[in-house]
Amino acid sequence: MMVKRKIPLITTALILLCICFSGCKSDSRSNTDDQGSSGSTLISAVSGEITLNGSSISAGSGVSADGTTATITKAGTYEITGSLEDGQILVDASGEVTIILNNADITCSTSSPIYVKEAKKVVITLADGSVNSIIDGSSYDLAEAVTEPDAALYSKADMVINGTGSLTVTANYNDGITGKDTLLIESGAITVSAVNHGIKGKDYLMINGGNIIVTSGGDGMKATNDTEASLGYVEINGGTIGITANDEGISAVTSVTITDGLIAIDTSNNGVKSDGLIDIQGGTVEIQAGDDGLICNEQNISDAASVTVNGEIISAT
Repeated sequence: MMVKRKIPLITTALILLCICFSGCKSDSRSNTDDQGSSGSTLISAVSGEITLNGSSISAGSGVSADGTTATITKAGTYEITGSLEDGQILVDASGEVTIILNNADITCSTSSPIYVKEAKKVVITLADGSVNSIIDGSSYDLAEAVTEPDAALYSKADMVINGTGSLTVTANYNDGITGKDTLLIESGAITVSAVNHGIKGKDYLMINGGNIIVTSGGDGMKATNDTEASLGYVEINGGTIGITANDEGISAVTSVTITDGLIAIDTSNNGVKSDGLIDIQGGTVEIQAGDDGLICNEQNISDAASVTVNGEIISAT
């Protein structure tokens, strides 16, 4: 399906509506009960505290602090507060780790400000009412032939983002938020600005709620696993999402499924692209595309969904 007719840009009102986060929807692809909740955030007892003091870090149990690097070495829940001028939070643990960002500002000029190198799973919780930021530099200090980390918030483990606070990610090197396994966003006010891709999961990227704004030089949101037929998908079950991208707005290898939510995409390339299926079961999707609005091998649009491309209504199929 190709739509070329151009009209004025999508109204910014679509992006700004519904700042109250929608509840978690049932997941038709995988069970997310063990990964978080988009309702009230349940936080277990804090195992350790990490206080950022500009050019130094003080930390409690389970954390090794060395200069401006804090390494979480044990499973547990850790609360981070304060500002770090040039340093890193590194997770290198064998179990599950929860990081509570509670008015934390982390800048790292030579690597990912938050790098999950090893963990069974990591949960990033945005504390109620908190305002948090992550900023990286334009070049990373990596050994020859080493390509990771390459995002401001980078996890090699399954990652969940939840909570009712806000997080601003400014990625000057490459990508904004990357999950090298699965990436689930349950809630939160998340703003990502990236020179390359905005938000990327490998096995899948799933969004159940939140208020998310992405500005990217590459793809806005994507899933990249191209080796397993059941993975490499993007699923959106709720939330308010605004994407401004230089490449695809949303891209997936196997499928893009939208069951609910308010989604606005403004892209110089394709709006939503899948090598397999695009399945829009509900929600409102507005696309302003320089190329195709929806591009895929198979397309299904329910009459419960509202989809427009360059101002033209796309009928149910």
